[in-house]
Amino acid sequence: MKKFFCLLTVCLLLASCGQVNDAVPVQILADALGKEIDGYENLGQASSDYISYCMNSDLSLYEEYIVLYPFAGTVYNEIGIFKLKDASETEEGIAEIRRYLAFKKRNWDTRYRSDELSKIENAVVTCEGRYLLYTILSPEESQAVTNRFEKELKR
Repeated sequence: MKKFFCLLTVCLLLASCGQVNDAVPVQILADALGKEIDGYENLGQASSDYISYCMNSDLSLYEEYIVLYPFAGTVYNEIGIFKLKDASETEEGIAEIRRYLAFKKRNWDTRYRSDELSKIENAVVTCEGRYLLYTILSPEESQAVTNRFEKELKR
């Protein structure tokens, strides 16, 4: 029984460490993540109409959001950050992102090099607290962005 209480105490201490900071604006978070993305300065912000239509998104789920994607060029990098109004909507938010990624794959823009398609095929979706992130990046950039995402939210 004593071991159980020691284990429970350790678990509670670990759970209290590194809690997600819910006060980070998505633009500040995007700029921090952008330090890990080659060509970040060439990404443009998608309109709410784009997000609503292309992502088939219920924007009322989110307190704020940002989707950054290229408007020109042959390299395709994209990230999206969504801050849910309520953590109970996490599954719905993730489902929306996954549907969008499937849509992107089905409707891949052939102006981009064929090797860029692997980015959408290997897209990553991450959740930290009320924040959702998706990345359409190279594996190395995606890992760096995901690590930075977790770090920035646990300060």
